[in-house]
Amino acid sequence: MSATIFAKASGSGRSGVAVYRISGPEAGRVLSTLTGSTGKPRAARRVTVRDGDGAQVDDGLALWFPGPASFTGEDVAELQLHGSIAVERRLTEVLTGLGIEPAGPGAFSMRAFANGKMDLTQAEGLSDLLEAETELQLKQALAGHSGQLRALADEWRGLLISALAQLEAAVDFPDEEDVPAQIAERALPLVRDVRTALSDQLATAARARRVAEGVTIAILGPPNAGKSSLFNRLVADERAIVSPEEGTTRDVVSERVELHGHLVSFLDTAGVREDPSSSVEATGIGLAVRAAEQADLRLLCYPSGAGDLPGWLQSYRRDGDIIVRTKSDLSGELDGYSSLDDQSVERLSLQIRARLDDLAAPGLAASERQAGLIRAALVSLDGFEASIEAAPELGSETIRHAATRLEELTGRIAPDDVLGDIFSSFCIGK
Repeated sequence: MSATIFAKASGSGRSGVAVYRISGPEAGRVLSTLTGSTGKPRAARRVTVRDGDGAQVDDGLALWFPGPASFTGEDVAELQLHGSIAVERRLTEVLTGLGIEPAGPGAFSMRAFANGKMDLTQAEGLSDLLEAETELQLKQALAGHSGQLRALADEWRGLLISALAQLEAAVDFPDEEDVPAQIAERALPLVRDVRTALSDQLATAARARRVAEGVTIAILGPPNAGKSSLFNRLVADERAIVSPEEGTTRDVVSERVELHGHLVSFLDTAGVREDPSSSVEATGIGLAVRAAEQADLRLLCYPSGAGDLPGWLQSYRRDGDIIVRTKSDLSGELDGYSSLDDQSVERLSLQIRARLDDLAAPGLAASERQAGLIRAALVSLDGFEASIEAAPELGSETIRHAATRLEELTGRIAPDDVLGDIFSSFCIGK
């Protein structure tokens, strides 16, 4: 029998209302001890919460969710009390005195998974939902939490099981000359359909992951090219020091903002040149180059009126990067950019928006774990046709391997370390 656990589900600190969740076989007894009874299932009631000696702890609302009709699938009680630190401290003392254990991060969601209330893709969607900062992240997280990827994975697995049954029949009739070939032909379209679906899903995975994690944009260019001024305008804050002296920026300065619905981390970097004047500058250049190489997009800054981009700066350019001709207020270059000109800032912002829409778009396989398992299943099926030409048994093995990866995707098969990694990222109380 699992222990009964409790936690504050509404976040830490003072608040108008604090929600406390209790889950496990002793939840009903605890609620009756605190409030006099469990009350009607799924109905809020006004209660006075008292300790074992009858002393008042607080007054508020209580709800009773007998399992399995609850978030965790177990008996669950919830208390909505005043959100003071004193009430939280006193209630914690009372609950631990009744033998109820404090819940760890993700403990309630882990129990929900164990009791079949959600699969792993829904749990990951819930984690993303709790972390969502933008409308795109919210949309993607809700799709994951609603079970859309699980439904697809179950459909793919069903097709593979059907194909496997066809191949097993071929193995059962080894002496019939035409039967194995006919059965293998019936299995092949099923496998091809799954392979196409997996490939399509994988194609959107990188863009979906950027929605979940955000897009990183590095600002790169030579010293005194207006990078920090550009950075400050894009993040709408004076985060980086701006000076006419070269080499003001040495470390990578980062700021995360929402831009056109996307979560974006802008990186202001040290000025890059071929011949650094000191070891400190060389270190800063190394950090700048590393940040630029790891970023999803680069803004390559070079003063307008200074000629073409030098070759060393061009060498860092990748497809889709944006060249920003800075300081147009000094050169008079019409298509340049100036941090003092709102119109040129808006023009650059729209250029960035177009690239953001290319780089990040909502999808279902938003985590590296999900994309990795889909990729592994696809790799197995890529060898299917060659396998069945050699022997139906080999084709069956490739299908079993792919189906197992899909079972791992939804959590039908779930190693403890994978579960720990997923649920430990949750907050306490969820």
